[in-house]
Amino acid sequence: MKNVLIDLTQLPLERTGVGVYAVNYVRSLRRLAGLQRLHFLVLDDDPELLRDVRAIPGANAIVLKAALFRRFALRVLLEQCIIPFLAFTRGFDAVHSLHYSFPLCSFGRFKRIVTVCDMSFFLFPGLHVPVKRLFFRFFIRRLPKVEGLLFISASTMQDFMRDFPQCRAARRVMPLGADLARLAQAPDAALVQALRARFGIDRYILYVGTVEPRKNILGLVQAFERCAAAHPGVKLVIAGKLGWDYENLLQYLKSSAARERIVLAGYVNEAEKHALLKSALLFAYVSFYEGFGLPVLEGMAAGVATITSNISSMPEVAGDGALQVDPNDTAQIAAAMHGLLADPAARTALAARGLAQSRAFTWENTTAVSLDFYQEVLERNGMAASLQRQNE
Repeated sequence: MKNVLIDLTQLPLERTGVGVYAVNYVRSLRRLAGLQRLHFLVLDDDPELLRDVRAIPGANAIVLKAALFRRFALRVLLEQCIIPFLAFTRGFDAVHSLHYSFPLCSFGRFKRIVTVCDMSFFLFPGLHVPVKRLFFRFFIRRLPKVEGLLFISASTMQDFMRDFPQCRAARRVMPLGADLARLAQAPDAALVQALRARFGIDRYILYVGTVEPRKNILGLVQAFERCAAAHPGVKLVIAGKLGWDYENLLQYLKSSAARERIVLAGYVNEAEKHALLKSALLFAYVSFYEGFGLPVLEGMAAGVATITSNISSMPEVAGDGALQVDPNDTAQIAAAMHGLLADPAARTALAARGLAQSRAFTWENTTAVSLDFYQEVLERNGMAASLQRQNE
């Protein structure tokens, strides 16, 4: 049985994007047996993740001190020195890195598998903090040299191959999923009431995601301003932690004619997000670019009429289950909002299509594809090494 190490030390405690993917991947592993023995690197300040890892039959948790390895320099040391050392001394056959960066040197002793979440660092470099842009572009340029690449959408794989056509790594599209059973459940009534009172909301359009330029929140706000007068009882709720370069947005909101009807909710946990989704009139996510668009899937799976962008991976996820608009056209976004707010039957029909579309994306499928890909990479490279030895 092959041994695979999965590096979970890259994950922030506040779950967004890759954090949501990683947690649900780990939880699905409890129910799916693979052909490999799994080992996990986990930081000790994440007891929920550690508990989920220890619930996986036969899994081995390697717990490291967060006080050390949440520091950037030591995080790099962990990835480039300690992980290869562990792989050599403990006989790991593969290391799976979930978020771009990975051990640069394996000396042929273990296979490197990396999940590629998007190509925004190349397609939209100006939408990232300079330090992150330099760091992740450095690693992405070296991805063609690893043994296996998992892409969270066909769109992301196409974007990568356009920039790196020479890549010879094994490749697989691994769509993300949603917790369909949980999102189908009715929200906690007390929590719904508490959130309504806390934010002063009743009827609202919801956005959930990090507040940063790539998410096109300014365009969403401007579209809401266009249709707000026609729907006086409706508010726009922006739920998500402040990322970076959000000062212009905050300044704009101060002078917006609709400022009293725009709510900055800040970061919300999973229970709060679920309650907000289930009570929303519309879910609007009109990002300029997404590697997958997990919030779009969650909006559809929650049974709320969803508006999203018609570019990058979002059509791949949305299908006919969401209303697709040009994110650069605020008039088109506003028209989509107005049309659905004014027509409850259209909202209901769109929500039903979205719910049906969401059923094609499950975390169990994500996990099954990953485990199968581990085996493909291990067998493919093992066969290549065997042939090379025979020819020597």
